[in-house]
Amino acid sequence: MVHQLLVPQQEIRTGRLVLTPVTPADIDAVHELFSDARTWTHLPAGRHVSRAETQDLVQRKIGGRVRYGLGSWVARSAASGAFLGLGGVDRTAGGVWNLGYRFAPEHHGHGYATELARAAVDAARDVHPELPVTARVLVNNPASARVLARVGLTQVWQGPSSAAGPDGAACQVWSDRALADAQRDWLVANS
Repeated sequence: MVHQLLVPQQEIRTGRLVLTPVTPADIDAVHELFSDARTWTHLPAGRHVSRAETQDLVQRKIGGRVRYGLGSWVARSAASGAFLGLGGVDRTAGGVWNLGYRFAPEHHGHGYATELARAAVDAARDVHPELPVTARVLVNNPASARVLARVGLTQVWQGPSSAAGPDGAACQVWSDRALADAQRDWLVANS
């Protein structure tokens, strides 16, 4: 593991959020979020059933930040410091940024996902403006699709999901720009 002191901290403040790079100290809060079935209603198979899954996720996100200069953040309330969720952009093997976010159910519907997503898109464009910002969302999650539209992404594909989605829910791929064929193919294959 790369020591956290080797990675610039990149704290970002938005109107209501403090976004800090995820660290090993966040594993318990992230596990509570990712093991909560209410945060996985659109993709129940994604729920973490062991702390080891969450440790692996956090380590991959830390490694991605080290390799690519940007990654996911822990989102906390600027007013109280309370943990709200996790999100940001992570670089994929397909050569694009993948935008994602997950907030505790009690924080849904307050615009936090849009606030974090705007910060993530801006940061991605600052760090590597040549890379598309993309997202994948199941069609049974229209709230996330609305967030993607609000931050300037457009739907570029819809079709069968490779994930174990409920009731065979289709997946959508969204992007902030036209994709190269290889990028689009990778996103579709990993939707």
